[in-house]
Formats: sequence, structure tokens, C-alpha cells
Amino acid sequence: MRRGAFAVALLGLMLLAGCFGPTNASWGADNGGVEVDFDRAATSITSNLGPSEERLEGLEAVGCSPGETEMGTNKSLPVKFTGYLAASQLYASHTDAVNGIGAAVTTSVAIQSMSFSQASQTLEGEGARVDLKDWNDPLNPQTGAGTVDLDEINSDEDTRWYILGLIPTTESIQDGMLALGEWHQPVSVEGYLVASNASNAYGYHSSQTVSDDCTVLIGNQNREQLFVLVTTIRLDGATVSSNGESDDEWVHGDVPILGRTGFVLMFFIVGIGGAVASFILSKMFVMKGARDTMKTLLGQVGLDNIKKVKQDVKKAKSSGMSSPASRKAEQRSETKREKKQAPVKSSKESGLSGFDMDSILSDDSDATPIGSTSGGSSVVVTSAAKEMESSAPQSSNIQATPSVQSDVWQAPQRSSSAPTSVTSSQPTSQPQEHFTSVAPGRTSSPPPSQPKKKKAVRKRRTAAKPAEEETPVYEPTPAEKETFDDSEEFSDFSF
Repeated sequence: MRRGAFAVALLGLMLLAGCFGPTNASWGADNGGVEVDFDRAATSITSNLGPSEERLEGLEAVGCSPGETEMGTNKSLPVKFTGYLAASQLYASHTDAVNGIGAAVTTSVAIQSMSFSQASQTLEGEGARVDLKDWNDPLNPQTGAGTVDLDEINSDEDTRWYILGLIPTTESIQDGMLALGEWHQPVSVEGYLVASNASNAYGYHSSQTVSDDCTVLIGNQNREQLFVLVTTIRLDGATVSSNGESDDEWVHGDVPILGRTGFVLMFFIVGIGGAVASFILSKMFVMKGARDTMKTLLGQVGLDNIKKVKQDVKKAKSSGMSSPASRKAEQRSETKREKKQAPVKSSKESGLSGFDMDSILSDDSDATPIGSTSGGSSVVVTSAAKEMESSAPQSSNIQATPSVQSDVWQAPQRSSSAPTSVTSSQPTSQPQEHFTSVAPGRTSSPPPSQPKKKKAVRKRRTAAKPAEEETPVYEPTPAEKETFDDSEEFSDFSF
């Protein structure tokens, strides 16, 4: 899972690679960028990179001629600035302090003057390192501690530098300015200087000279600060041309040798293929280790027996036999299927008739509740109980009319020496006795040796039930507490 998430993250970074790269100004005055109509005799520039639109007309391009050190507007060849790219600044907009031709600069570079081959041989970390702090002014960078402090370069410096404000002449050149966002590489910028009517104008051509190959020479101050109308940018293995049709044309996001398409294909082949291959190899190693361990524990004979068992299992499956595990699984599935197909009882049938254990345990839908005279609970009479009642022989000792049902327990007749005890064959109301100092016995008849003197007991009649209801037959239950009549006198404590 983690490897998959990591692979997805890498793919996302590849898709967002352009979002993390440098940005530059757009081409076209209508798009809030810069637009240059280049002509060596009269160049016009329109820039919207600053707070207000800047329009420059009639700019003359200054070039060179082979074998001549002097430059002029009548020279047709572009001049060169070759060396080691130590720092750069790409502009998407300018501040209020930048005006005039400086508002048309889209990229500023700091190039240490040297041959292209020498710059190519400079290793990373061995070249000049610039600590760039601020570069609002295209020709005046503010630098800090580093191997070179660009704003402090003077005649005492051992190295020579170009501080250039680059102005694109075509849209292709403007797009290729992104190549200068990568520092510490060899570079050669070709273009034209800008002529000025004023002498020693800041950033314009004044007294600069060139070598035989049209490379601009650096003066005594070891620093040349110039505006350049760029026509070509040469890199190590790539070129940014005016028409964008060079054989080795630089493209943003391009990869040397492989190219963009080749790099993406290589990523998928190496990345995904390598992941699959690594998984297969790791699985093979794990299986080999498991086999070696099994061979050590079981021996060769055990392995042969295991192989034979596997073969027998395959033969049994091919013949249609099923294993105990599969049979159990089928039984479980059939049980689940039957449970799903079973009808669901209605809430009326499954409802409780009362708080009674018989009603909870009963599943018969024809059970009818029988209420108690006390009103506290009810009894459920099922069809099975009715059948048992109808089939059971009628006892001669039970004296009850079919139309009368007694829910109150009838106390058994007590034997007493007093002739005042009266029993009734009809269900009558049972009077309550007064409590004595000794709890009455729970047996149906006390021992003859302990006679009790009781007064007449009047039994309480219970409410008659409808004639159609039958008296249910109940199993003997423990004797309940006797009820006593409060009207009796509480005077006799004898037994």
C-alpha cells in the first residue's frame, strides 16, 4: 500500500513539474507582457510589465563585423557574451523604480567571462557562487556573502563579468529564456546592443569594443552592464533560436538524449516494470526459504508424501468429490438461505400477552390470555393445555361449576376441635385471619398433636367468568399466604 501511494505521488510530481519551475513574462502587449518588433534600423518595444505601459520607438541595433573591433549600427552581425552563468533573474513584472527600456527586460544574467569550453569543464561547486538578495534593477543586482559580490566588483577584481538585461526579439526567444533559470552552466548569448544619442548612457552602447569573433570585451572596471536585444542563446547541447526551428532546439521540460517522451516511457518501464520485477523476485525468495525450511523439518520423505496427497486431492476434485470444508460451507450457505426465506412473524403474533414466563416461552399463535382478579398479571392458556384439560379425567374432589372460574387460591380445610369451622362447597369469599405471634403453617393440614382453634372462615366469592370459558388445569404450586379477615378479634393467641 505504501509503495503504491509513493508511486502515485511521483506521478503527480511529474505532472506538476511545470508548476514548480520558474516563470517568466508572457509575450504580447495585450496579454500584459512584452512585445518587440525587431528591426536593426528601427526597433519598437511595447511593455506592460511595469505599473504603466512603456512604448519605445526607433531603437537602433548595434552589431559588429568580423575582424573589426569597433561596433556600430551599420554592422550586421550580432555580438557575443560567452562564459559561465553564475546567477540569473526572470521577471514576470517590474516595480515602479524600473522605467524606460529597463521595463522591457524579461531576464537578467550574471555571466563570468571565459570561453565556452572552459565554462563546460567547470565542475559544480568549483565555479563562482553568488548570494543573490535583490535584483529589482535589471543591471544592478544586490548580492551578499559568496565567492563573488557582484555589486562590489571593481578594477581590483580578478574575474571579469557581464551584467546583462536581456530583451527578447521573438516569442521563441522569450519562451527559451526559461533555460537561463538554471545556474552554473556554460552559456553564450548573441544579440545586438542598443544605440543611444547620449554618450555613456546607462546600459546603452558607448565605448565597448569586440574581439575578432565579435565577443564583447570588458573594460577596466571588470564589469559590463548592458541591454541586449537577444537573437540566439547557446547552451551545452541545446540552442534557443529566433524561429524555434534549430536542430537542437531547447524545449522547456526536455531531457537530454531521451527527450520528454522517452523520459516518460522510461519512467513507466523502469518504475512500474521494476516494481513488478521486485515483487516477483521477493516472492520467489520467500517461497524458496519456506521450501528449505519445510525440507529441513519434514525431510525428503515428508515432502514426497505431501506431493502425493496433493495429487490425490486433485484426482478427487476431478472425480467430483468434495472436501469436508466445502461441504460445511455449503451447509452454512443453505442454512442462511433458509433463514432468509423463512416467513417473518407479525408484531401482533410475537407480542407479549403479559409479563408471564409461559407467554415468553410460548410460540403458539392461538394462545389466549386469562386475566387475574388482582389485575397484576395474566395467564396464557394454549391449545395444548385445553386438549390436556379435555382429556384429563374429572376428579370428584373438584367442585366447581362450568360457568364459574376462581382465580383465588382456596385454602384447604383445617381440622380443628372447635365445631365452629364451616366449609362450603360453593366458591365463597375467604375471610382474612388476624396475624398471630407465630406464622401459620404452610401444610394443607397440621399434625393432630398441634390443633389450632380457629373461628369460622368465610370465603370470598370471585367474579364469575363467562360460561363458555373452561376452567384451566394448573399444576400444583406452592401454597400462597393465607388471607385473614380484619374484622376478627385479635384476642386468641393459643394454638
